[in-house]
Amino acid sequence: MGGTEKRTIRVFIASPGDLVEERRAFRDAITQLNLGFGDGANVEFVPLGWEDVLASTGRRSQGVINREIDTCDVFILAMHRRWGQEAPDAKPYSSYTEEEFHRALERWKKCGTPEIFVFFKRVDAESEADPGVQLRKVIDFRKHLEQTKLVLYHSFDSVESFLNEVDCHLRAYAKGELPKACEQMDTVVLPLKALEEVEKAKQVALEKTEEARVAHNAAEEARSKLEAMQLQIAEDAAKLSKEGKVEHAREKFAQLVTVTGNARILMLGFEFFSRTGDLDSARFVMQRWIGMYGSESKSKETAAAYGNLGILYRQRGELDKAEEMYQQCLAIEKSQDNKWGMAIVFGNLGKLYHMRGDYKLAEQMHQSSISLSKEVGNIECMASQFANLGVLYQFLGNLGRAEKMYCKALEIEQLLDRKEGVAICCNRLGSLNIVKGNLDAAEELHLKELAINKALGMKRRIASAYNNLGLVYQKRRLFDQAERMYKEAIAICEKVSDKECLANAYGNLGVVFLNLNELDRSEEMQRKSLSVCEEMGSLAGVANAFGNLGIVFQVRGNCEQARLMHLKALSIHESLGHKENIANDLANLGRLHIINGETIQAKEMLQKALELFRECQSPNAGLVARQLNELGD
Repeated sequence: MGGTEKRTIRVFIASPGDLVEERRAFRDAITQLNLGFGDGANVEFVPLGWEDVLASTGRRSQGVINREIDTCDVFILAMHRRWGQEAPDAKPYSSYTEEEFHRALERWKKCGTPEIFVFFKRVDAESEADPGVQLRKVIDFRKHLEQTKLVLYHSFDSVESFLNEVDCHLRAYAKGELPKACEQMDTVVLPLKALEEVEKAKQVALEKTEEARVAHNAAEEARSKLEAMQLQIAEDAAKLSKEGKVEHAREKFAQLVTVTGNARILMLGFEFFSRTGDLDSARFVMQRWIGMYGSESKSKETAAAYGNLGILYRQRGELDKAEEMYQQCLAIEKSQDNKWGMAIVFGNLGKLYHMRGDYKLAEQMHQSSISLSKEVGNIECMASQFANLGVLYQFLGNLGRAEKMYCKALEIEQLLDRKEGVAICCNRLGSLNIVKGNLDAAEELHLKELAINKALGMKRRIASAYNNLGLVYQKRRLFDQAERMYKEAIAICEKVSDKECLANAYGNLGVVFLNLNELDRSEEMQRKSLSVCEEMGSLAGVANAFGNLGIVFQVRGNCEQARLMHLKALSIHESLGHKENIANDLANLGRLHIINGETIQAKEMLQKALELFRECQSPNAGLVARQLNELGD
């Protein structure tokens, strides 16, 4: 038994009393982890917590709990709004939760074990602005962890995202693939234009303060002085976020957006919360903005708020709400004959219709946006729409036309020296090279994209880069590297509520597990992808998930279930007109006919697939051609 005995990893979870659901789900997650990953990696995770002590001693004994902490391999701390139960007998600590954390930390400092992970459940900006005693301690603790960089910590929004974090970190721990805490520092770079507007507004407020002082207008002097002070705090917060002191910046923005009446500060706060994935707080800021200007107002400010809310809802996959916001924004822009604003809304609607699978309408929206952008000289918007059209044409199998669009976009972005735009073009061109089979070029482009987005703190785009790098490594059959990339993408997508990228990463990870012959885990990932796509109303995503599930069932030998899945995928792809995916579905059905010994039907399906692959210039054409040759005449 010596060589095959499983390695035991003892995992202790500590938390105050406001995360009952997470604690309960944690144990279920450990069970699932042991059944799948644990058997394959020859490890067994053992969950520990105060519940175990209660069961063994009949009372909650902190001394027994501490002994468990002293023997655990991994210590997980989860926190939300509460700091924990008061601990009068645990001085200098103010709660048992704090004592447990520091006990684990001191042991780590001396022995290098246990590994410590800290997870914070997100709290809305309004609560953080007026936190109370318990939440105030949690916020200060979060800032302390960021400043010391001793311990890995992450945020989560739901039980599901908490479990994904735990799963990802425990797998990485078992494999010895954890990054160092100091490598995890987040930076958030806010838009230069917004910062410049804040600086200008501050100078105006300072000038007005001086004018009011000279005029002995005490009320105006006090008002202008307050405004200048708030603008300075906003500037300070932006600087802190760029330096990696995101928690300090979050605290300042949370306090500002609940009290300020300055639109520039609200916009900067919106950008901060949006870029850090705190979509609830970002939405709160826009709702305050609408409250300031009036929901029925025809002002450009109200239009901007509806447009930003549309983007938030689209990121969450709430496409009906997103369209409602975009249409309200568009109605205001049209009433003011604001072609600049109309062009931006048309572009956003184009992306939304693409997600829904209405490709003709998506193309019309992007073309309308380009036309209006040319008319008013908005070349930034033109670049974005060229890139969006490229995505659409690539999806429809017209790779040559897609490449032309991407190159047009890149030319403009380089001319403007817009790093964010260059990163987007690298993403698009990298994806195109993956389809073409040019993996070295694709990897280079996606690594460049990743570096730019890390420097800018663009988390959603960092996740997209990881997802695409996973595809590169998957194509090279470097499945461990691919799995690591997809899990990085999933962890970020869960944090920032990017459902589109999340669905893609789940599906891609499912394909990796399929290649590793971990069929149960593969099916689990594909069903997660399917669920997210159905929630978003993404027909293309639903079809891809059905197709991947069909392959899982095929490998299991359940040919009838596989056939049903592939037919569902084919029906949707035909309705969408996506030639390459239609070809994939036909090829999969052809292979099922081969398994069943139905040679004539197999040839018919594979021949149709071959014609479509060649039309799309897909490298899959070669594989299908070989399969047809093997079937003979």
